Amino acid sequence: MLNELSGRQKGGLVGLAIIAALVTGYWLGRGSDAKRELVREPLKIDNRLNNPDKVIEPKEVEKIKVDVKGFVLNSGVYELAKGARVEDAIEVAGGVTEGADLNSVNWAKILRDGDEVEVKGRSAKRLDDVEWPIKINEAPVEVIELLPGIGPVMAGEIVRFRSEVGPIEGVQDLERIPGFGPEMSRQILPYISFH
Repeated sequence: MLNELSGRQKGGLVGLAIIAALVTGYWLGRGSDAKRELVREPLKIDNRLNNPDKVIEPKEVEKIKVDVKGFVLNSGVYELAKGARVEDAIEVAGGVTEGADLNSVNWAKILRDGDEVEVKGRSAKRLDDVEWPIKINEAPVEVIELLPGIGPVMAGEIVRFRSEVGPIEGVQDLERIPGFGPEMSRQILPYISFH
């Protein structure tokens, strides 16, 4: 049959055969490259998943200690998470008490280990502006601070006591306040009234 084809037709068939061989070789070669690429990137498996007995420990949260004082409900040293702010410290101390100057601290400040947060009282009134004797069960903190021997911390304790326990009826109640003693009672008695 090939003898019946002219030289030109034979050349055309040879050309077609060469083109077919090249196309086939290209596609076969491409397929093996794709297979090699898949094999080159092995699947990475987390060994912890294959070992169910291995406990994955949660990352420990770093802690700091901060001293919170002044016009807060519960002064003291508190442990907070690293990155806590002043507002967090005041919140764990029970919040501010009556008479606190809310502008005396930067509520958004990020705390560091060993920091001190002191909430101050509002500006004290002048002695001339106060009606004497002071009504110990009604006076705000800044007025109680004017009493001899009473500072902002003790004034805050007096306000906290009367809000948590009840009205201060006499010297015995005064001396139940933490940090309050007979000498302090003697100093302030001439300047206060219980009713």
